[in-house]
Amino acid sequence: MKKTVTVTCPHCNSALVVDTAAGVVVGHTPPLRPQEKIDFDARLKQMQAEKARSADRLAEAMRHEKDRDRLMEDRFRSLMEKAKDDDGARPVRDIDLD
Repeated sequence: MKKTVTVTCPHCNSALVVDTAAGVVVGHTPPLRPQEKIDFDARLKQMQAEKARSADRLAEAMRHEKDRDRLMEDRFRSLMEKAKDDDGARPVRDIDLD
C-alpha cells in the first residue's frame, strides 16, 4: 500500500503530499497559476453586475410565466367552447363495432 498520497488543495489548488501512516502533510508544490488578487472595489462592482443580471433574469422569467398563464387560459377557454359546440355524441370505439 502507498505510504503517501497526493491531493489537490481546494482552496489554493496546490498539490499536497500526505503521509497516510502519520496523517500529516510531508510536502507540497505551489499552484502552477497563482490565483489573481481582486481588489475590494472591483469585486463589489462585479457582484453588483451579477445582482443586476440575476434581477433581469428573474423579471424575464416572471414575464414569461405571466404570458404562459394567459396562453393556457386562452387554450382552456377555446377547448371549453369547442366542447360546448360539440354535439355530445360519443366517439365510436373499436370495441363498439363488434
